Amino acid sequence: MTDILKRINGIRNWLDNNDLDGFIIPHEDEYLSEYIPPENERLAWATGFTGSAGIAIITNNSASIFVDGRYTVQVKQQVDNQLYSIFHLKDNPFVQWVKDNVPSGTRMGYDARLHRVNWIKSANKFFGNHIELTSVSENPIDLLWKNRPSGSQDQALLLDEIYTGKSSEIKRVELGKIIAKNKCAAAFITKLDSIAWILNIRGSDVPCNPVLLCHGLLYANGSFDLFIAKNKIPDGFDAHVGNNVNIIAPEIMQDHLAQFSGKIIQLDANCSNDWAKNIFINADAKIVEKDDPCTLPKACKNDNEINGMKK
Repeated sequence: MTDILKRINGIRNWLDNNDLDGFIIPHEDEYLSEYIPPENERLAWATGFTGSAGIAIITNNSASIFVDGRYTVQVKQQVDNQLYSIFHLKDNPFVQWVKDNVPSGTRMGYDARLHRVNWIKSANKFFGNHIELTSVSENPIDLLWKNRPSGSQDQALLLDEIYTGKSSEIKRVELGKIIAKNKCAAAFITKLDSIAWILNIRGSDVPCNPVLLCHGLLYANGSFDLFIAKNKIPDGFDAHVGNNVNIIAPEIMQDHLAQFSGKIIQLDANCSNDWAKNIFINADAKIVEKDDPCTLPKACKNDNEINGMKK
């Protein structure tokens, strides 16, 4: 029996034990980036496919993988077609294929950390009563993955204002005004490049991407909660970022976010995960869907950034 078949069978056993009929495996990780570190390559673990985009579904009696046009050759080289049916996303859109090929009443599990708010919203609307999307408390791959790679232990790089042209503290105060204008108490930030830009930091957690694996909560007053392992924070960080940046362990992020009862929180439904949204909603916070407040300011390069790009 191949390793992949053992893994598929392990997921199917988990489905049986959790009263589910199928499980969705996207390529994205908790940070919803296209490029992810080895320890978060869940799709590759389950299928053998190592491309940067794709989605798989494992049910009690079938397994399928869907990729785009970049990977039609690669997927056939890496994925055993005796174990997986292979589909092109353009010719067989994932949600349409599921609706057409999975029996009505199917309970389909998904890890809410790995799916965007908008994707879950549109999928639920499309499936209607045909498919019941069910958020799971634990990802079966995380439970079954033996010898999972360890994440990078490299600390954050503090990017000098010579290169950024503006301090983190000034950026956060300016962004806070956008949040206040939206009549929100804070904005939940998922995009890794946005957090790197806000705090003027860089990292090496993701191969070939200068970012750190983290989440953030930016308040209307410019304060910032950074959810990251404390061993990633180098000496001099507090002085570098300025006042009112709090380091909070990822393990307690859920408890921390649950404290916002009655508050209005903005998040970007295109780049925030369904898991965070549900935490706020369960805490009786109100969600306002707004674009990531960093998107436009980050795109407007100052003289230091322009000169750096030229160099």
